[in-house]
Formats: sequence, C-alpha cells, structure tokens
Amino acid sequence: MSVMPHGVHWTAEVDAAIRLRTQDTVRLLTDADTEALGRLCASDPVAHCYVQAILDTGRLAGPLRALHRGVFLGIDDLDRPGELLSACWVGSNVVPVGSDWLAGELIGLAVRVLGRRLGSIFGPRESVMSIWSALQEGPQRARDVREHQPLMMLDTQPTGPLNPRVRPARVDEFSRVLPASVAMFTEELGYSPLDDGPVMYRSRVESLISRGHCLVDIDETPGETAGRVRFKADIGVFTRACIQLQGVWLAPWARGQGQAAAAVAATAAHALTMSPRVSLYVNDYNKPAIRTYQRVGFETVGDFATVLF
Repeated sequence: MSVMPHGVHWTAEVDAAIRLRTQDTVRLLTDADTEALGRLCASDPVAHCYVQAILDTGRLAGPLRALHRGVFLGIDDLDRPGELLSACWVGSNVVPVGSDWLAGELIGLAVRVLGRRLGSIFGPRESVMSIWSALQEGPQRARDVREHQPLMMLDTQPTGPLNPRVRPARVDEFSRVLPASVAMFTEELGYSPLDDGPVMYRSRVESLISRGHCLVDIDETPGETAGRVRFKADIGVFTRACIQLQGVWLAPWARGQGQAAAAVAATAAHALTMSPRVSLYVNDYNKPAIRTYQRVGFETVGDFATVLF
C-alpha cells in the first residue's frame, strides 16, 4: 500500500492506516513527542546517535507537510505515560530506537504501510532483524543482509601513536577527496555511489569537507601517489554525546604497512575534541579492521545489523 500526502489531511490518513495495520500499537509521532523521543535516544547515546543527530538539527518529532522528508513512528510505553517504548525514523533509511523483537515486527508492518522505497535498515541488531522479518514479506528485496556488525566505542584517549598528517580536508581538496570517497563506497557496497545520482553524492562529500568532518592523510611525498588520499574517515554522525565515524578507508597501495592504527587513532583523538565518545560499527568478517580498532582502544559495546536494498 502506498500512501501519498493530500494537503493537510495526509497525516491523519497515514496515522489511521498505521494504527489499523498494527492493532492500534504503532502511530505517527507528533511534535509533542519530541522530548520523549530525545529521552529514548539518550537511553543509549552511542547506539541511537543517528536519530539524535536528526533532532539536533531542530527537527521535531512530528511529520512535516511532505511525506518524502521522513517521519518518526513510535510505540507508547503503557506503564509510563508520556514515554515511548520504541521509535523509528523512516526516511530513505529505516533507523530504529529502543525496539525489542515484537516492537520491531510491528514497526516493520507500519513501514510497509508507508510504501516507501528504502535504501537500508540499520541499527541495533534485534531491532533491525525484527523490522526486516516484517518487511521481507513486502515487494522490496534485500541486496545484502549484514546480520552481525560489532558496535565499537572509545571514550578515552586512543592508545598508540597518532598519525600527525591526519587533518580535516580543505575545501580546495574536493577533487582529491571525491575519488577516495567513491573508492571507499564502492569497495564497501559493491557499486559506485555515482551510479545512483552523482549530484547527491558529490553534495554529501562537499558538505562533510565544508563542516570539517572529513579527515584525510594526503601523500605529499614525490612519486606516483603524490597528491592522492592515503587515508580518509568521515565524522558521519555528530551529536553532543557521541560521534559516529563512517567511511574509514586506507588506499590499497598503503595497506600492509602498519599505517591504519595510527591514522584511526589520530581520527579518534580529533573526534574526541568535539564529543565525549567516538563510535563506529564494522562488519564482523572484517577481522583486520576490528583488530585495528581494538589496538587503538575501541571496545565492543553492542551488536548492529544492516539490511541493504
């Protein structure tokens, strides 16, 4: 079922459809739920930093006039009036907050009512997999299911040496950073981000650079790799309580030389000047990356999963 907005009445129509499909359990959140949603995010600031970052932009919990700009779904905590048991952001990505298995299944049914074309589901493993258990009966097929991704966190200064060359990329270095970002994305997901819309991806990279949220080590030594990005990492999610690193990448020609740990340590040290915690999640089969993060001082604090469409 695909629900499209019709003037000012679409929220009531969508909310009614969601309540009907979930036996009056899941509902569209309203602006009045913003503080409760913030408290739910604060219950685990590392796992829920993505949704908190949306709230930090000034976005309220209620839907905007355009459905395509994303909505928050929620389940009320019947034992604590005014509090939420579970919630979920539904934009191009589905990102749950505080859902157990049953809540996740119900939220998955609600997401199906919205009829959105999704890019991914990601977050705490139980929540993601329960949402997917409902969504997989729908029309959209998963391209990949990454069921175990250690969520790692560092809240003290990193161990080991710091790469002194790691720094925020400059705006005039966009043409150097973009190929590295594309290479990272392609290596991780198996296709180029430019295939789905080069303007949007280029804008994303430009935004990270302009905010000082793209950290790089650019090879300045003479030779064939001079001027190329040797290492990059993005402050992909930023909140006052936690930063989530994304897009961590070491150029193939720089691998196997023991450079990764010092570059990650320098990135983490920089991030900790902006927020008290720095986190990331990684595929469980990427053992070399996990060992690198552990060497720097990251500890596993949760289990994420991602469903890619």
